[in-house]
Amino acid sequence: MTSISRKGAAFLALCCAAILFVGINIIAGKTLRSARIDLTQEKLFTLSKGSRDTLAKIDEPITLRFYYSKRLGDEIPSYALYAQRVREMLDEYATLAKGKLKLEVLDPVPYSATEDRAVAFGLQGVPIDQAGDQVYFGLAATNSTDDQQVIPFFQPERERFLEYDLTKLIHSLAFPKKTVVDLVTSLPVEGDIMAAMQGRPMQPFAFIEQLRQLYEVRTVGTDLDKIEPDVDVVLLIHPQKLPEKTQFAIDQFVLNGGKALVFVDPNSEIQQSRPSRMNPPGSPTGSDLEKLFAAWGLKMVPGMVAGDRSAARKVNAGGYGRIQPVDYVAWLSLRKDALNPDDPITADLSQINMATAGILEPLPGAKTKFEPLIQTSLASEEIPAEKFLGMPDVAGLLNDFKRDNKRLVLAARVTGDAVTAFPEGPPKPPEDKSKEKDKGKDAGKAETAAAKPDAAAKADDKTAAKSDPAPQWLKASKQPINVVVVADTDILDDRFWVQAQDFFGQRVIVPAANNGDFVANAVEVLAGGNDLISLRSRGSSARPFEVVQNIQRAADNRYSTQEHELQEKLKATEAKIKDLRDDKNGNIVLTADQTKAIDNFKAEMLRTRQQLREVQLKLNQDIDRLKARLQFIDIALVPILVGIVAIVLGIVRLQRRKRRVTVLS
Repeated sequence: MTSISRKGAAFLALCCAAILFVGINIIAGKTLRSARIDLTQEKLFTLSKGSRDTLAKIDEPITLRFYYSKRLGDEIPSYALYAQRVREMLDEYATLAKGKLKLEVLDPVPYSATEDRAVAFGLQGVPIDQAGDQVYFGLAATNSTDDQQVIPFFQPERERFLEYDLTKLIHSLAFPKKTVVDLVTSLPVEGDIMAAMQGRPMQPFAFIEQLRQLYEVRTVGTDLDKIEPDVDVVLLIHPQKLPEKTQFAIDQFVLNGGKALVFVDPNSEIQQSRPSRMNPPGSPTGSDLEKLFAAWGLKMVPGMVAGDRSAARKVNAGGYGRIQPVDYVAWLSLRKDALNPDDPITADLSQINMATAGILEPLPGAKTKFEPLIQTSLASEEIPAEKFLGMPDVAGLLNDFKRDNKRLVLAARVTGDAVTAFPEGPPKPPEDKSKEKDKGKDAGKAETAAAKPDAAAKADDKTAAKSDPAPQWLKASKQPINVVVVADTDILDDRFWVQAQDFFGQRVIVPAANNGDFVANAVEVLAGGNDLISLRSRGSSARPFEVVQNIQRAADNRYSTQEHELQEKLKATEAKIKDLRDDKNGNIVLTADQTKAIDNFKAEMLRTRQQLREVQLKLNQDIDRLKARLQFIDIALVPILVGIVAIVLGIVRLQRRKRRVTVLS
């Protein structure tokens, strides 16, 4: 038997290992193509329950056509990586759909029939060179009834929303019957008419665009006689001077089992920044629905805004000739601990931004259930709304802030049995002066009727009753009401939660908070569906350094009072110097004593400025120390640990060799 040399054995082992490696990769590529380990905190690469439930409910075949120009990946490698991820996720969708999804992968080369089909679907072509050749990276989907949905171009900025975009597209084709939402508002959420009159485009708010992708949104105005029977949810925004008959229509709709999502506000910054004919500059900016709220068992605290020291957002504020960041206690960035984890509307959201929001409270003895959805922290305060008219004193609000040690409710869900807000029946229409002329005729008819015999009068009464039956209206709810109330309209304003980008003429919206998701979740839950909620919760691109923010906020609490006192002292010193230098006529008149006093004040001003710089330096010391520790961990600690491990392994090897030598000897 021939023995194999050591080199031959090593070479053979190496060949076997290579064959085994290739074989395992081939088998894994075929059988484990969609398998992955997701180590991200929010499980961004794992299909959520909402996606799986949507795929399980598909009743008819849906065709997905994935258009991807390979040239795009060749020219820009980052797009090739993203395209691979999109393709893998589409494969996973097709696998989980069990034959209900058909996936086609197409390369639309220039001037081909495939490119023509992509253009016909409405996909976004992007020029790749000076010759004008277009590349494509989008998705077109159709169902058996030729309904179609498209993603014009997969934006890398929306990578975190990939699953939501894909599931929303499939959901729209699988369930073409959309929820009907009636929009009742006095704010220009569908576009600024004043801007259109000046030649600028009417751009709807981002939340409206998001709702229209999922639901049928109908604008019905504020002058309503009734809510149509096919409406699922009434979206009522900033109900200023809402007519009584419109309130009665909403009241009856809710009592009859309809759902309502209501946004009121003690100080609408949307209205302040976008005046209109309905709301000219200088008009009151608050709104309430006091009559209906009372019937539903809640109220908004009149004329008060919720402030929160812990959730305050940083803004740039002027201070003695310089711009400095200041916590604006009325502009709130509310995170997980402020959102109700037990309600599907807010359970999976991570951040909501609000501005000068109002305060909701349940009424004593109400039969309905008042469930908070969004609340402040305990570091809260009720602030009069008039302090926010015009240009508010941001620094002054912070310095005067005094916490009440209670959580203030900013949004709530109200459920349970309720009674009508109109116990006397439908409101009477306003009198028409033109009918006063007919009063004489009516009086004559009344006298004639009185002169008739009793039998004839009774017959006339019966005829009148048959021809003009009394209108039917509900005095109490047929089933428990379900209403969501938000004490803020600025939660809907784009500037507080989205960043809009232009991509070759296409508007791309990248959320920085979950405001739009909150609105869509509320509509979906009220209308009775929950499939897309777990997907929208992933839609926040903001990843704040919460530890750094907490350190900075603690430092602000320690030193802000001292800083304010020093700034006031500096301002007073500068004023004294100015008073000593100038007389009433503006001429400089200085005596020896005044000159000495000015020198003393200057020295005091220099000392004050030095103290102020020291305080402001201390504000950032804790953050600088944290930064230094992180830099040490990232740059030095890992190499040091690797070196220690290498030294330990080297010592262990040396000891093993010494033992072997000892044993052999």
